[in-house]
Amino acid sequence: MKFVLKKYIPFWLGRKIRGSYQKINGFLYTGNSCFCPFCNKSFRKFLPGGIDLPVLYEKQIVGAGYRLNDVCPRCYSLDRDRLVYIFLKEKTTVFTSPIKLFHVAPEGCIRALLSSRHNITYVPGVKYLEGYYYSRQTNLLDITNIPYSDNAFDVIICNHVLEHIPDDLLAIKELYRILKPGGWAILQVPISKVLQTTFEDDTQITKQDRERAFGQFDHVRIYGQDYKARLESAGFVVKPFNPGKENIQGKYRNYAINPDEDLFVAYK
Repeated sequence: MKFVLKKYIPFWLGRKIRGSYQKINGFLYTGNSCFCPFCNKSFRKFLPGGIDLPVLYEKQIVGAGYRLNDVCPRCYSLDRDRLVYIFLKEKTTVFTSPIKLFHVAPEGCIRALLSSRHNITYVPGVKYLEGYYYSRQTNLLDITNIPYSDNAFDVIICNHVLEHIPDDLLAIKELYRILKPGGWAILQVPISKVLQTTFEDDTQITKQDRERAFGQFDHVRIYGQDYKARLESAGFVVKPFNPGKENIQGKYRNYAINPDEDLFVAYK
């Protein structure tokens, strides 16, 4: 239904309606229990998010499933977006050093934060614009055939994208190719705690089949504990980041992130 509405509502009007709704929602949820670093506001709680399907619990998929305290009512950041923010804040100089950054399927909250920084040359890209209120500066592209030169970017953010890509290994190679030596990429995916090997089944072709098999109608796999090795096969050096393991979880307790979720950071 929401994609039908977006098809017929002009871009400028859709953005205005959405913005007004977010302001009202943010006001209604004002409080001191949760904090969002993207809109810099506090709330009594975050909104629930995600979907509730048997396969997500059966396979214990981190980064998916229904969560009670997930979505910021003001800017719609998710727990996984706030995890990205913690890494950027604690482990990088992305807010101060001059960098060229490629952002795949840009989340609104992260895009707004990074595209406004004068030190960042910000390049967003996505395969499909239809049905989404992406910025009109977002480039249409295919990440299995990225139209940028080798070693073009200092940083890549590709957050919950690869699980949608049929040939993800080719996409990973392309992301490695365009990253500069010494650069790093956030390549986050939902991942099963119990599957040792990534599960794929190309006979699951309908939306209903994929939802039942993978936990979302437009997913084509469930990543297992071999995901790190899949990234390393392209040449990346992978160093997962988790605030709890870094002894900084308490500092960000009111960000409502998932303590079980590791952020997969890949270096070239």
